[in-house]
Amino acid sequence: MRILVFICGCQGRIEDVLDLDALSSFTSSIEDVEEVRIDRYLCGRDGIKLFKDEVERLNPDRVIIAGCSPRLHGEIFKKALEEVGMNPHLAEHVNIREQCAWAHFDDPEGANRKAKKLIEMGLAKVRLKRPLEKVQVEMKPQALVVGGGVAGMEAALNLSSSGFKVYLVEREKELGGRVKRLSQTFPTVGCGICCMHNCPECELTPQVEEVLSDENIEVLTSTTVEGVEGYIGNYHVTLTNGRAIDVSTVIIATGTQTFDPSRIPEYGYSLPDVITSLELEELYLKARQDGGDIRRPSDGAIPKRVNFIQCVGSRGIKGGNPYCSIVCCIYAVGHARELKMRYPDCEVTVHYIDLRSPYRGFEEYYKEARDMGVRFVRGEIDHIEEREDGIYVTGVDQDTREPYEMKSDLVVLSVGQEPTDGTRELADLFNLELDQDGFFMEKNLRYLRDDVSGVYVAGAAHGPRNIRYSVADGKIMAEAAIERIAPGRIELEGVISRIDDELCIRCATCFEVCPYGAVSIVRENEKEPRLVVIEGACRGCGICTAECPACAIQLEDFRDEQIMASVEVAI
Repeated sequence: MRILVFICGCQGRIEDVLDLDALSSFTSSIEDVEEVRIDRYLCGRDGIKLFKDEVERLNPDRVIIAGCSPRLHGEIFKKALEEVGMNPHLAEHVNIREQCAWAHFDDPEGANRKAKKLIEMGLAKVRLKRPLEKVQVEMKPQALVVGGGVAGMEAALNLSSSGFKVYLVEREKELGGRVKRLSQTFPTVGCGICCMHNCPECELTPQVEEVLSDENIEVLTSTTVEGVEGYIGNYHVTLTNGRAIDVSTVIIATGTQTFDPSRIPEYGYSLPDVITSLELEELYLKARQDGGDIRRPSDGAIPKRVNFIQCVGSRGIKGGNPYCSIVCCIYAVGHARELKMRYPDCEVTVHYIDLRSPYRGFEEYYKEARDMGVRFVRGEIDHIEEREDGIYVTGVDQDTREPYEMKSDLVVLSVGQEPTDGTRELADLFNLELDQDGFFMEKNLRYLRDDVSGVYVAGAAHGPRNIRYSVADGKIMAEAAIERIAPGRIELEGVISRIDDELCIRCATCFEVCPYGAVSIVRENEKEPRLVVIEGACRGCGICTAECPACAIQLEDFRDEQIMASVEVAI
């Protein structure tokens, strides 16, 4: 066997710790190693050219790439091998950057010893590798979008514009999500000469009417996902109305829900004139429709003193969620400005911890509000209580260190965002991970095109987002899904499990433990049932291989003999 070994210096990130010449000399002495090539920047343009030229020149049986983690640049070398006609599964990556140079930068001698051992282990494994063929999966021109807010509608419209059938599932009675409940959005209140301040109808956001009139989009409101079977290209989804649909790919855009302030009694949410920011929006919408004023709930009076309380349910304040909800500050400043424009004599106070916003121009927006007379008091409030003569907000001004009591006619709680009800159940149905805050785990956008699940998450389902970013997210995820559907079929890597019928004892352990439903029980005529791996469904996790009591299942590229060969070298 002839093995060609490449060692990358990673532009100093590896060669500053490891002695590449000594590593090359050591590797050259190992059986079956034909040649060793060192390059300072193997994944660069010149390095890839060298890599391809050397593989073509030597035509080796196997290749070793010793450099950074294959998670980073593995696809570059896989593509290069395919371009020169070599099966990419006949190559093995040895991670001498993260696992040696970076992990043991303060012990170069130990790092070099470990690098030699890892290369030995890689050579032991690569000798036992065999070429694998890609798995072909048919892709139906149909997609499911879960969630009818701005991200979901944007995704559905983009999928439809590419000619694909879209099922848009929304659990509420109407599309539009929380955006349809907003009176206006900030800071784009006056975004053009034609602006009527009716931001839910802004041309920059997808419109409900647009979706409803689209012949390729079938809207299913008051509906949720109940069950899921299958895999990319072949998802069979059961809905609450008893209907079942078949789709190739899924986009989850379930958004967020607002924090319930009654969970923190100190905020006094049970009082009639203590409302949430969304409930203030409703007062704005009612005033706009009636051509009237903003009136507080208790007695219909126009409030003369309004207090905004920030971080309600966010940043761990009074036991709320630990993260910032992103949009609360800019909406509070926007509402405060609106009140001052409507009622210049109204005393408007914003109680904040820190003012935060991702928008360029927010600083100017805030300063303009301050110039209009909006008062900003830094520090966490203590509590809100009702007395005989009205509502009082108490706290300590962190700038002056002085305690205060403010009488208020209307208190607005700027409630944060948190995962929607049913997020965990939906994640379980589609085998998706959640992060530490309970939102769907974000995937690296670089790997979306190689995703083998066919399930994408858009918008605030990933975590707090504003409208602009949610819409952009819906478009990005739709493009990822379109790239999968458009060719009519996709190729998946051949790293999947295989069952040896002669060794299989028909215990069905693999059928029970597979989290992706990739093992099927097949009955052929009167013969004994067989266990078969569904190629397109297998994600190559290896759980079945580890659990099989008869060692009848092997995961390609990670077969027992390969693992044991590496272990024997290691010990």
